[in-house]
Amino acid sequence: MKKLLSLLLCLVLLGSVASALAQADYTGRKLDVLFMVGGQGQMADPILDKLEEKLPGLETTVIYDHMAADILRNRTLANDMPDIFDVNQYFYNHMAAIDEGIVKPLDFIYDVPCVDDPSKTIRDILNFQTMSIGHVGDHYYLMPDTLYTSGLWYDAKMFRDKGYEVPKTWDEFVALGEKAKADGKYLLLYTTKYGGEYFQQYWFDPLLLSLDVNAFGDIQNLKENAWSNPAVRKALELTVDLIDKGYVDQVSGTLDIPETQMEFCNGNVLFYACGSWLEAEMAGNWPEGFELTYLAFPPQKEGEPSYNIVAPVVSAVSASTQNEDLVKEYYRYMLSDPETTQKIVETTLNGLPIKGFSEKYGHLLPASVNSCWQQIDAGRVLSVGDSMPLFYNDCVDLLNDLSGALTAKTMSVDEYIDTLNQYFAEKIADEDVVKRHFDMEGIMEALKEYR
Repeated sequence: MKKLLSLLLCLVLLGSVASALAQADYTGRKLDVLFMVGGQGQMADPILDKLEEKLPGLETTVIYDHMAADILRNRTLANDMPDIFDVNQYFYNHMAAIDEGIVKPLDFIYDVPCVDDPSKTIRDILNFQTMSIGHVGDHYYLMPDTLYTSGLWYDAKMFRDKGYEVPKTWDEFVALGEKAKADGKYLLLYTTKYGGEYFQQYWFDPLLLSLDVNAFGDIQNLKENAWSNPAVRKALELTVDLIDKGYVDQVSGTLDIPETQMEFCNGNVLFYACGSWLEAEMAGNWPEGFELTYLAFPPQKEGEPSYNIVAPVVSAVSASTQNEDLVKEYYRYMLSDPETTQKIVETTLNGLPIKGFSEKYGHLLPASVNSCWQQIDAGRVLSVGDSMPLFYNDCVDLLNDLSGALTAKTMSVDEYIDTLNQYFAEKIADEDVVKRHFDMEGIMEALKEYR
């Protein structure tokens, strides 16, 4: 009875807080938001519209600009930071901003009551496993505004028509390559022109994770000679083996992304390693009847966990904001107001870091994207963020070159490993390079739960 009374009292208090917010006069208050132009579209609009509706007198401003990162740098120098900003990770060094105290830790939003269920807080509904990008020390600094999920994508109709079995293990995946080859098709396609993202994050990373989670962590953490790890070598050798057998479309992978993706749309390849933006990005190019479907990366043995790499578009809060209460409301409505969240998902057509996302909002997603989120929410796929490009920005160009050379067979596995070990050695020796720490704890905890 005491617990019931306490809960009722809590609900009354939370209701009083919400009522006070609604009745307060926000005239003269402003919330300033800066957004890049990207795949998430103008997703801030429904949040800001809702805040102006619920907080009388509040004025919100949002700028969407391709040059948002440059705008942010200029405003930082002018000591005129927006309250919330969402800029491209490849054009803005979020880690340096965190180091310099420009970004506010997200801890202050966790205890905010949810809009749809005030007995729960934002902490209760966040899927922290999908928030590893920007996790520094004991704090999360970056909020995923859109979560793109990586994976292997295939045409379920083609598989039915050809009698292909969807592989459940690595050996079954490789065996399918011979059948594809006999039908004049490739088993696999990944983009090497942008290999620092597509090859590294959507092919190599999940393959390595399926072999040795800790080897992946050593690479993230700039460990000396991390690329000499036997699991890393095996992942590279397994990749080269597919190339040697003629199962990989080597030529298309060197083209621009739309041209590469057209090879997949045209049915010339069984599996394409890509992100969940694929269906929307290639709208108008899908042949009639094409059933784009997600495949969890084949584990080495059936029943072992599958992994995918989440590629988030993130927002951050300025450490200098004078509107902490408004920022709380921004994220509260973004994550826990069904009407607002629905409008966001309908805009981005991808996920948010909300527990049980597919059950609540999966019906709003393209079928291919929802097929991925269903497996994530069911615990069949563990999501991991690749932080190395965020930690050490220049590695992306190097990985572009190396993945292209490896796939074209102008570079051996040994040369690949030696080159990246040397890159790591130079970073380790350079005192001006900030050594970042990738926290493996979240991955290991998720792995324990899986098992």
